[in-house]
Amino acid sequence: MLRYIGPFLRMNKLSINQIRSQLFHLSKESIKDIVLYSKSGITIDLKDLNLKNISSTDINTLNLTSPLLCIYKRATPSLKMKDNTLSWNENKVKKVVNISSNAYMTLCLLELVDYYKKFKNIDSTKYAYSTLLIELSKKQLEFYVSYLRNEEGVFIDKKDCTDSITGELRFKPKNKEFKFSEQALLMNAYYKCSTYLEDKFKESYKNFSMDILNMFIEFKDELYNTSFDNKCKTCLNLNIFYSYSKMEDVKPLLLDIFDLLYEEYSSKIYSTYNIEYLCLLYLNSTLLYENTDIYKFKKIAENLYKDIAKYYKEDLSIFIKPSENKEMQFSAKEIILYILSGLYQLKFDEDIEDINEEMIINIFTNQLVNSGIILSWPDAPTLDDIERYKGFIEKSENLLDEQYFKLPTIATPERNELAPIFIKYVNYNKSKKIFKQGKLTFDSRKNLNLFFIILYFFNHNSNIY
Repeated sequence: MLRYIGPFLRMNKLSINQIRSQLFHLSKESIKDIVLYSKSGITIDLKDLNLKNISSTDINTLNLTSPLLCIYKRATPSLKMKDNTLSWNENKVKKVVNISSNAYMTLCLLELVDYYKKFKNIDSTKYAYSTLLIELSKKQLEFYVSYLRNEEGVFIDKKDCTDSITGELRFKPKNKEFKFSEQALLMNAYYKCSTYLEDKFKESYKNFSMDILNMFIEFKDELYNTSFDNKCKTCLNLNIFYSYSKMEDVKPLLLDIFDLLYEEYSSKIYSTYNIEYLCLLYLNSTLLYENTDIYKFKKIAENLYKDIAKYYKEDLSIFIKPSENKEMQFSAKEIILYILSGLYQLKFDEDIEDINEEMIINIFTNQLVNSGIILSWPDAPTLDDIERYKGFIEKSENLLDEQYFKLPTIATPERNELAPIFIKYVNYNKSKKIFKQGKLTFDSRKNLNLFFIILYFFNHNSNIY
């Protein structure tokens, strides 16, 4: 029952803190929806999870069905009504199991463990999510090591060829080549999961993570010769690994990779690098500054951000890529990384705060929310939900405006029967100055990557409210 009505909540101009909070809310609720209720992959029976530390009341309140052990590559985002609730159409899926999307899925769950642990002695049901997500992550990682490796022991994409009659799990390789960046994702997942474990799994998960790190060190020459894209992603994942582990052994490798990246970037014409790579390079430099406290990385980040900011067009209130075409395509990743880079730069440069805040607010509103690249947005918590209160303290003065969770201009999943996910791209007509949606499809590789990046950066680098 609602105990506090609170003051009249008036719609105000969108703030930077509200943008952070909205993105976190979107990612948190969408991940829970995908992993716990979509059935867009191979599921695990609840009885196979060790939930003895969760009360039966809390398990019933969580209303779990069949959590995912692994997620498939693609599904339809259209929802259907079943038993008076909206659910995913589990029949329209592409049964390819990609390493990147599954590693990101587990990392998302592990980031949410940190969030739900804050509810200890505040809300038992929400705190129960932390136990559930640890157990589920552990089972997912057991599954990956058993079914998603090749003969050499590295993780590769596979196709699910499970026998529909016997139910026996069968997979065949989809791509024979492996990517260093994807191995690094799983190195991070096994390590972070080990930090929550107290049983015999703790050391085995940590040791497995160390085995992957040692592979990077042993084969660093091969890593240095990979593509700019792969090095950029691997560098980011190693930065994240260091933030998890504080392990000094990773620093020399991390510094070498970034030096190679920045040398490549500096030696070529600026326009040859797309916004995604530029933003990833920027985020790598900011994390390196935080991880090493070496001032040159702060200066590199500042110089890179000047290049990023050049894309923004104040008269259009969006960023524009160089193109002679009448229409240009914007990916969800470009838009999210651009916004995250702007949010991060606010930490480093007080002189640009007013200009930068206006730019971030405009891009978030026009290019992300109003463009149609997100199909729906999870509704705000109800007024009697503890998440609706600042600091999770249920007092009238702590009641958060709905604008901390979503804008009124975007539909909820219940209203338009579409999942709260990113589609791959939107098209922008330069003469008409309008956006048009691309194909409405759920690509787990794109979505889970973005949800993880959002959860990680806001979990580790800012207060949400």
